[in-house]
Amino acid sequence: MSDLLYQKIGIAVNWLAQDLLGRKVGDRIPSISEYQELMKVSRGTVQNSLNYLKDSGAIELVSRGHMGTYIESLNYRRLQECSFNKELLGAMPLPYSICYQGLATALFHVFEPFAFNLVYARGAESRLRLISSGVCQFIVCSRYAAEDAIRGHEEVQIIADLGPGSYLSKHVLVLRDPNAKGIASGMRVAYDRASVDHRHITEMICSNVPDVEMVQMRAHQIVASILSGDIDAGVWNLDEILESGYQGLNVVPLDDIVDVSRFSSAVVVVRKDEEALAQVLRQCLDVQKIRQIQSSVQQGLIDVDY
Repeated sequence: MSDLLYQKIGIAVNWLAQDLLGRKVGDRIPSISEYQELMKVSRGTVQNSLNYLKDSGAIELVSRGHMGTYIESLNYRRLQECSFNKELLGAMPLPYSICYQGLATALFHVFEPFAFNLVYARGAESRLRLISSGVCQFIVCSRYAAEDAIRGHEEVQIIADLGPGSYLSKHVLVLRDPNAKGIASGMRVAYDRASVDHRHITEMICSNVPDVEMVQMRAHQIVASILSGDIDAGVWNLDEILESGYQGLNVVPLDDIVDVSRFSSAVVVVRKDEEALAQVLRQCLDVQKIRQIQSSVQQGLIDVDY
């Protein structure tokens, strides 16, 4: 295949392989004439490219006369080998919580037919850079972070929303004073500039409170810093607090203070110009199956596997 990539048929094989990656067994494929028009190549080039994919074991087709040609079997890994994208690579947050571990396990399950892997990177903005640079094909972040990137004219699109609770159960405000009800004047409040979600939630809850001191720190340091008295308050997620076994913390839900619903939903994001890739991912991202596996991991019914 490496020699073919420098020839016209190699380009056509790559194009067809990426198109077929977005299809499934039982689908009707375009006719030779339709592919010819889409690819802007000769009829012979299309036929030769399909023959190459069939001979390489990437696909088996069956003709049904006037009804057209249908896919009888697909080998997604072989199709990947025949395209320029050798491996499907995604990025998601560091799996420090059982929620993220369940999500990673679910992604490996639904992408099992592919050559697939995940990298783990802190901060939605750093993960967005991974797809803009072409290092990764997709990322997972909160709906809020994705919408914020789109508002900032990032050339990305959301192709799947896994629903509330898929990213984390909820954000809460942790307070050092056991009698405090929220942010008050003079408080030292944790502020993680590297996290879009943490940064924006903290700014929202502090926006109308005077004389608040923002203390830069990593979000995962917040609880320890509150217990040591270094800060007075900080936004963190309830999953991590419950799993860490912290007792006696003054934890205030944020639902009644600000709207944090868009921060709890995980979304899958790709570059705006990657429509063929988006089609492949939409086919695999069975939201119901992902949530079922994620929930089973969280309940301890199946093992973490990522």
